[in-house]
Amino acid sequence: MLKDLDKLTQEKFYVALLTLVQIFNLLDVVILLPLAPTFMREFSITPGEFSILASSYNLTAGIVGFFYSSIADHFNRKKLLIFLVIGLAVATSYCGLSQSFGALISARIIAGIFGGVINSVVYAIISDLIPDQRRGKAVGTLMTSFSITSILGIPLGLAIADYLNWRYTFYFIGVGSIITSILTVFILPNIEVLREPSSVKQNILRLFYLMFKKDYRLPYITLCLFTMSGFMLFPFLSPYAVNNIGIQESELKYLYLVGGIFTVILNKQVGKLTDLLKELRTFIPALILSLPLIYLYTNVENLGLFKLLIISSLFMMMINARFVPVMTLITKVPPPKERGGFMGVLLSLRSFASSIAIAVSGVVISQNDAGKLDHFDIMGYISITFSILGGFLFFKLYSGYYARVDQYKQTHLSS
Repeated sequence: MLKDLDKLTQEKFYVALLTLVQIFNLLDVVILLPLAPTFMREFSITPGEFSILASSYNLTAGIVGFFYSSIADHFNRKKLLIFLVIGLAVATSYCGLSQSFGALISARIIAGIFGGVINSVVYAIISDLIPDQRRGKAVGTLMTSFSITSILGIPLGLAIADYLNWRYTFYFIGVGSIITSILTVFILPNIEVLREPSSVKQNILRLFYLMFKKDYRLPYITLCLFTMSGFMLFPFLSPYAVNNIGIQESELKYLYLVGGIFTVILNKQVGKLTDLLKELRTFIPALILSLPLIYLYTNVENLGLFKLLIISSLFMMMINARFVPVMTLITKVPPPKERGGFMGVLLSLRSFASSIAIAVSGVVISQNDAGKLDHFDIMGYISITFSILGGFLFFKLYSGYYARVDQYKQTHLSS
């Protein structure tokens, strides 16, 4: 469909489409979190039970992602993406049909089977179609999907829940996913399979090879630390804002709307700066600025909506900004023939890390007789600690990668 356009224009269409895929995929994941007060009230569940609901998707995505990573480079990525998006649409619609807490958990598990792999496929396609010198901008654009989800998807989803019912929010996501699958058919090119089919034994051995390859350990651990630092807080941001800070459930949409707008603007600039200045120079300011914002959000109480909008918007901006250089650098690590498998393992580990973080939060955080959440500040301190550790590992990853690049250049120049 785009073969008559120049290469740069084609790349813009590919990135735009994959960003749209990610918007509905992410919306399916994150819409559960701002609806936490609704689910806790309607199903009469505790913070610990809600953490089980929230982590069920991520845990399933991690398990399925490991199986996918062993066969990722054997399939046409376009066809696989279409299949996964359609599966997500069906599973998300099932969430809307759920009549009990148990049924909703089973629906989230099914959604995780499809949605958890979509992330891996999308990043692998970005790495296949976008060259290194423009990948930072592409990743920055792709990561605005979370911000766009916050700006449009979450407020719209919450508005649908307010005026109709939370079930229609999931129906909306299902319809949107079907539309993106149709667009994928016409816009995305076929991406050549890089490897010949292999046996089950070979696939298992390949999985273990990708999991334990020395060059991949640092990227895996680095991303898991930053993922855990975020998901210790994300599931309970909305309940904390309602129960402790004192805003109304109907005002939650404004937190995501305003924060998302500013995050989209910042992410685009961070992506450009990452290409221009390299990853480390954009990562360090984002990391440093994120730490006091984590402290603020997890310790304040009894604020008005305007003050909370300022804190929450800055929080969203910095948490997202530090992921742009991290993901840009990590996508450069594997060679093309291992990229799909690597991304599968990487994002599976991220899913496991997020589910562990959510589970830990569910154990630590409790709800007192007044309805307020206790110990949310403790999770903030742990999040800050994980962020600092992740920062040290990112510096090590950055130094090691560019040392290998310089060595490669010197070797080829001398020859």
